[in-house]
Amino acid sequence: MQTDLALSLRRFLIADESQCVANILRRQVNCTPKRFLVDTTIKRGYNPPRAVNKRTLYLVATPIGNAADLTLRARRVLRECDAVICEERRAGSTLLARLGIEKPLYELNEHTRAAEIDFFVERLGAGDALALISDHGTPLVEDPGAELVQRALAEKIKLVPIPGASAILAALVASGIPAPRFRFLGRLPQKRAERARALDDLGETRETMILLDAPYRLDALLDALRDAFGHARRAAVACNLTLPDEKIVRGTLSELVRAFNANPFKGEFVVIIQGIGKPDKKK
Repeated sequence: MQTDLALSLRRFLIADESQCVANILRRQVNCTPKRFLVDTTIKRGYNPPRAVNKRTLYLVATPIGNAADLTLRARRVLRECDAVICEERRAGSTLLARLGIEKPLYELNEHTRAAEIDFFVERLGAGDALALISDHGTPLVEDPGAELVQRALAEKIKLVPIPGASAILAALVASGIPAPRFRFLGRLPQKRAERARALDDLGETRETMILLDAPYRLDALLDALRDAFGHARRAAVACNLTLPDEKIVRGTLSELVRAFNANPFKGEFVVIIQGIGKPDKKK
């Protein structure tokens, strides 16, 4: 009986060893990359979700067109904060409704009075967590809210940025124009003479430049850029980024003027202009 058990055990070990050798050889032949299972459960301590902190102003980036671009972290902050401060109530309420979130919503724009900013600072000081959003993209980039941020800092309120969609960076990386350094110029002056002077000051800029403007000013802006920087300067115009009709038109400033004269566009856009580059080194 014992002999039979010993023999059976030996056969089992030999078979198991052979299978192990076969598996090792198979792995050496098969060069398919391995797939790993990553345990991200809370009890293991990996990427634990953090609750929204009290007495904190969150600067939350929102989608620039495609609703799917809202990050999971932004959703959590909007869901757990005490109130949301938006640029325009219509855009803010639409975003919260899409997420199924119901909570106080306040406006902060160029019409906001100082007393309303005092109200936000008081709520933050009392321990509330507030989320500041813009209509599209990252708050404070060509958007109101700077005064609230300065007041919050003066009162030692914690500021937490929640990164996300950015039309500026999306246009830059898709423009095809090298940008080891870039310069965000925002919006140029509306008056022709003031705009011409501003562009004249930028004539020797070496960095790639980024411009925004109102949807109905694209043609006038391209004409001004061509006149200031020359017909051959490379540029790109990113239109309606992340939307189904997104398009990016690349070429010289002269080519861009002709392209948009032939196919007029009215919508959100970002203009990327190449700098003059590095001067030739003297031998």
